[in-house]
Amino acid sequence: MRSIKKLLYWMVVADLFLVAISLNFGINWLISSQTAFVSSLLVTLASFYAYRGLIQKRVESGDIPPEDRDELDVIEDKHELYDDEEPSDVDVKDLKAVIKEERAKIGGIKNSAQNIAKTFSALVSPLRVSAYIVLILGFLYLNRHGYLEIWGYVSGLTIVPLVSLFAGRGNLKSEAS
Repeated sequence: MRSIKKLLYWMVVADLFLVAISLNFGINWLISSQTAFVSSLLVTLASFYAYRGLIQKRVESGDIPPEDRDELDVIEDKHELYDDEEPSDVDVKDLKAVIKEERAKIGGIKNSAQNIAKTFSALVSPLRVSAYIVLILGFLYLNRHGYLEIWGYVSGLTIVPLVSLFAGRGNLKSEAS
């Protein structure tokens, strides 16, 4: 949960920056950017909670096995590059067969359809659908009443994905967490 607090912290910082810029362009720009920002934030949080619930269900049902490595090992060797076992002599032909077998497991329309079926409940979760409805209704309201400044709206929409991208890559450091 610390990562959520850290993400929300940086969202607020970015929004304050957006408000400061929007005030220079006028009140319609501010209203458009804030409507888009809040809508985009709702969609992002709703998606997060929907997929988090999906993952928890899959862990509880045993579809995703719990990780058996200790926390220190995970931190030091995140991608399991250093193994305790000594490498064995592997025949190149066997290695090519293993690679072909793994590629067959990954690809194909059948696997894509199965993945969509497994994640469909998170895709159409009521929270996520309602967040998209808020996004659409907010845009339509602004447009109908003459408040829509398209570049303000676009700037409000892009803040959340950009902050999420940088936070996901670990580039944002914060004392707030």
